[in-house]
Amino acid sequence: MQSIEVDQPFHRDGWTFEEKYDGWRMIAYKDGRHVQLISRAGKDHSHRFADLAAAIRTLPPGTLILDGEVAIFDDQLVSRFEWFRKRPEDAVSTPPIYMAFDCLYLEGRDLRRLPLRARRTELEHVVENDQRLIFPARRLAPNGLEAWREVLERG
Repeated sequence: MQSIEVDQPFHRDGWTFEEKYDGWRMIAYKDGRHVQLISRAGKDHSHRFADLAAAIRTLPPGTLILDGEVAIFDDQLVSRFEWFRKRPEDAVSTPPIYMAFDCLYLEGRDLRRLPLRARRTELEHVVENDQRLIFPARRLAPNGLEAWREVLERG
């Protein structure tokens, strides 16, 4: 797939628009009770994000691979990457939360060749439980120009 760079909002039929998070990209691997959160650099951060690893462990599938972003949100639900290092003392924030973009593997099935719509359906089924630390990435309006307006309104 070819990457397209744009410098202004746009709309293309069939495209999906999702919220962008300023966080830490992680692949979540689950095999039975064993869970790993692996960064792009290949480092396991499961111990650093033990609560997230525990939450992923409780998901119903026995085997699972999710692609997502670990993010911390402020009181306006804006993700704040810099708060991984140091949060302002008076800041109201969430704990680290796993925002899942994609379900790549599920119960012995490689889903990568399926359309995004089908993988998203699987993802939503996987995380539909009463999770407080794992969410599917928020979808924006299906029209790119409307999606851009949402982004501007939320800051």
